[in-house]
Amino acid sequence: MRYYTLRSVIDREANRRQWTISARRKWGLPGAACGKCFAEWATISLNYPSVDLSTLPEQREFVKARQEPWSEYIRLRDLVLSFVPDEALVRPGAGMGPLVGQVRGQPPPIAMDAPWNLFVQPAAVEALSAARLRGIKPVSTALKMAPGVSPLLELELLVAGDYAAECRPMSVGEPCPVCGSQEMTLAPTRWWLDAATLPDADVFRFRPGPSHIIASERFVAVLQELGDTGIQVTELSAPNSGETRSPSGNSAPP
Repeated sequence: MRYYTLRSVIDREANRRQWTISARRKWGLPGAACGKCFAEWATISLNYPSVDLSTLPEQREFVKARQEPWSEYIRLRDLVLSFVPDEALVRPGAGMGPLVGQVRGQPPPIAMDAPWNLFVQPAAVEALSAARLRGIKPVSTALKMAPGVSPLLELELLVAGDYAAECRPMSVGEPCPVCGSQEMTLAPTRWWLDAATLPDADVFRFRPGPSHIIASERFVAVLQELGDTGIQVTELSAPNSGETRSPSGNSAPP
């Protein structure tokens, strides 16, 4: 099975003429600062749109984006652990709940406005389901669409996978005893996946770097059948291979 990274189109100006999205997540964990190692943590790529905090008495504490000391972050994190999926990776800055906002223009059937957001319209959900793809979890948004434009759903993605041992970054020194932060060597420019860590899903977030969305060749085949989606598709390197390839018909120019 071949695997590919998905990225939003590089020509942002051309994409802006077709459609734009202005929205924010309903809830989210704050960023965190560790008083021991002075690391500051925040992520914008870990989002769980199916999470509903409306019954949580402290839900108002998850509305405003901010940074908190590590101990306060842990208190807030523990409040929401029972609401997130069992396999979820929870880190400072993780978003929860639907996107609230507005979409202007006509998005493609499968769309990305950023490297970490993957949207689908109902027709695309049908195509993905007909292909019997695994790990497809469309979640409703609170996005207002232009008149006559189909609603935009968001795919909630499993976080999984790891680098193959030959290209995996190495830890440097000891982890912080408080927050667990640890210095790592740089990730290589050419890397491939450890087959033993692959999930039962045709599209997922890469656990060491959740801003990477990875898709199987089965997902990419459906993506290409849907026409020009403005998504850049690049095949991951294979061991002993010196190049990556982009399938024709659905990729943006490098």
